[in-house]
Amino acid sequence: CDAIRQECGEPYKGVMYGGFIATAEGVRLIEYNARYADPEVMNVLPLLESSALELFSAVVDGKLREGMGSYARKATVCKYVVPRGYGTKSEAGVPITVDETAIQAAGARLYYASVNEENGRVLTTTSRSLAVLGIDDTIAGAERVCEAALAHIQGDVYVRHDIGTTEALKRKLDRMASLRRGKL
Repeated sequence: CDAIRQECGEPYKGVMYGGFIATAEGVRLIEYNARYADPEVMNVLPLLESSALELFSAVVDGKLREGMGSYARKATVCKYVVPRGYGTKSEAGVPITVDETAIQAAGARLYYASVNEENGRVLTTTSRSLAVLGIDDTIAGAERVCEAALAHIQGDVYVRHDIGTTEALKRKLDRMASLRRGKL
């Protein structure tokens, strides 16, 4: 923020997103961005009970106060639908069938990401295609909502079904405990 003030003559007012990693030497910053990141923001904004406009205006006006934002005490799990080969050689142009009504009935939210529409069909690009968000009182419940909704998306695509599962969370917690003990 000091660099922005020095270079632009104005203080930075906006979102600052940080990506962190836990190591045996402590938490380290990997990256930071002056924008919202996804899927992180997809997990947080649906829980916002305050007015987003009021919060953003307060940031711009320099009037943001502690306690202005209130969030529902819920859990979220977001899983992406990506083209086969994502991360190495993504398959673009693959049709995806999306039943939006059934996804909504499952209690999930659907976000179109990087897709194309051609003759009424949804087609993959080389990036993330769709995001599905489950919301519930618990992480396990949110993961179940997400998985129920994913059943209504068809196509030759890939989903990390392990995200948000009890087993995956346990592995991550065990790894963190090992890091804290310095035994990694």
